[in-house]
Amino acid sequence: MLVLDIEWLMGVCYAARDPSDEAPDWPPQPDRMFSALVASWGARGCDATERAALEWLERQEPPLLKVCEARMRTSVVSYVPVNDKHNFEQVGGRSRQARQFPSVRLDDEVRHLRVIWARAEVGAHLPALQRLAADTSYIGHSASVVRCRFSDEAGEVSDAKAALRAPYQGRLAELEALFARHMAGDERARPRPSTRRGEAPAQPEWASPFGREWIVLEHAGGDRPDLRAIAPVAKATRDALMSAWEGPIPEWLSGHAPDAAPSADPHLAVAPLANLGYNYSDGSLMGLALIPPHVLRHRWRDPSPAAWAEKQAFNAALARLHRGDSADAAIELTLGAAGVWKLRNAAAYVQKSLRPARYCGAARIWSSATPVALDRHLKSEGVDRLREAEDVIRKSCERLGLPPCVVRAHKHAAIHGAPSAWPPGGAPRWQNWARPASLKARPLVHASLEFEKPVRGPILLGAGRFFGLGLFLPWERRG
Repeated sequence: MLVLDIEWLMGVCYAARDPSDEAPDWPPQPDRMFSALVASWGARGCDATERAALEWLERQEPPLLKVCEARMRTSVVSYVPVNDKHNFEQVGGRSRQARQFPSVRLDDEVRHLRVIWARAEVGAHLPALQRLAADTSYIGHSASVVRCRFSDEAGEVSDAKAALRAPYQGRLAELEALFARHMAGDERARPRPSTRRGEAPAQPEWASPFGREWIVLEHAGGDRPDLRAIAPVAKATRDALMSAWEGPIPEWLSGHAPDAAPSADPHLAVAPLANLGYNYSDGSLMGLALIPPHVLRHRWRDPSPAAWAEKQAFNAALARLHRGDSADAAIELTLGAAGVWKLRNAAAYVQKSLRPARYCGAARIWSSATPVALDRHLKSEGVDRLREAEDVIRKSCERLGLPPCVVRAHKHAAIHGAPSAWPPGGAPRWQNWARPASLKARPLVHASLEFEKPVRGPILLGAGRFFGLGLFLPWERRG
């Protein structure tokens, strides 16, 4: 069998999974390692023998990974200079942008990852692969300094895991073509992660209809709304985006089909990012998240001109809403009698409450951060009313394709800092959750969902899921 041994010389691996995800990519997947070998091949002069070895490697079955112990490090925000722009004359005036560098700390004694092709018979390709491995100095970020070595071994494979992303036949040619386009000036030419898996899961993982790549807008001044007004605030945000759109408004933005009927497909959701879930959380609204549907984000990754134009149209509409100088540009969201709330793009999520990763992770128990607007009216009263609400939410989960779960409904939220679904007796009416006309008569209730196995978010449920209601956070019992 063929084995690639990778040793992290500094004991730290820096590798990001996604710009919006603060969790590191550990263990690094074989597709990432293959790309590093291809980079070494290009730097060495594109030798024909080494090319043949890489083409042989990409045709092999997905390898297994034998992983050493590692623990996630706290990701801090660094401010780094952006690349120089054309006609930039001021030498000392380079602006800085916030960046995060997710990483893991490896075991002090064992800093190795072994990639194992159990059925591969390497033969004459081993010397060429060995040369490429010797010239591969980092995996992931350039700070992840490594020493790599291929070997042809015999023996049993134990304690090895299946790879999630492996190279496939034609991957080398694909990387070559993208590199040529990038060098010719095409900034969109970036390789997409491989989707080839080492083994198919016993049951397909539930895929949320909402994407995990969120556009985050943070509070920048003005009249900050109460979290209980999130539904009309979210509607005002969507309406502002539609007013700034040039040309026919797409269904994924308006939420309506061409015949004005409600869209049957997932569309853009606007969700609150609030100070919730911590010991001293007070429920303050810290910003908003624009959540494109998963199918739209997948379409935008396509390198076709049509996909690029659609994505650019969305970015242009968002840019038109910003007012002021580039450094202080902000969206002024007019909320009627509630005033004007200013929002700006959050380049980095310095505050934990603004991090989409909180809502997009995997957990067995999820609880509502904002109450669920039920899909139908309730006929019962008292305790029976909550049991009926649980049945309604359970059916909503089934329609979304979620795995079976235990649903518990309540007036109050399990998430610390989240306001109750309806005000206590004798409280003024303004303490209730404000809602647009389409949601006015919908009953509200907080809920917890308990699954048999961890489910990956984001989870948004109910009739108000596109307007900030029914947003869930992972939650675990304490004690």
